[in-house]
Amino acid sequence: MLGCVVTYFQGVAGGLGFCVDVVVFSGHENVRALHRSTLEVTKDSYLTPRGDCIIGVASSKSALEISQCVKEVLRGGGLLVVVVATASGLYDYLYAEGSGRLTFRDSRRIVIRRSSYVDDSTIGIRSSKAAGDLDRSLVEALRRGERGFLVLVAIRRPPELSTHPKHL
Repeated sequence: MLGCVVTYFQGVAGGLGFCVDVVVFSGHENVRALHRSTLEVTKDSYLTPRGDCIIGVASSKSALEISQCVKEVLRGGGLLVVVVATASGLYDYLYAEGSGRLTFRDSRRIVIRRSSYVDDSTIGIRSSKAAGDLDRSLVEALRRGERGFLVLVAIRRPPELSTHPKHL
């Protein structure tokens, strides 16, 4: 499935230029995914019910560890498309914006935000979705402990595009 996603974005992004990275994580029985403004995965192996923005634990990467190419495109104000998928084939997607304010210094977490707030864990802002907006069958699969994937596609934004698209 991941190969199909990459091939799809090669066709869509074409001359725009893009980078792809994949983050693997585990679901957890305490995944609730109810938060209305953020979505997070963590390298921590545990999750309490209070972590309602967290969709996965034991992440293979943090903000610090995502590919340099993705970081460079997002720091340049590129677009971020994120496909959230499970091992069973369920998926949902969102898009967000990059910013020159992104630092990618957090060694534990990856966070995508609806707002423009940036801290060391933030990899995308002004997101189209947060954890609470994800397809509930996907969230249920993650609650059952299924393996999850974040497919991060950073697309260089041509100068004529000043905002992210309404629909991809």
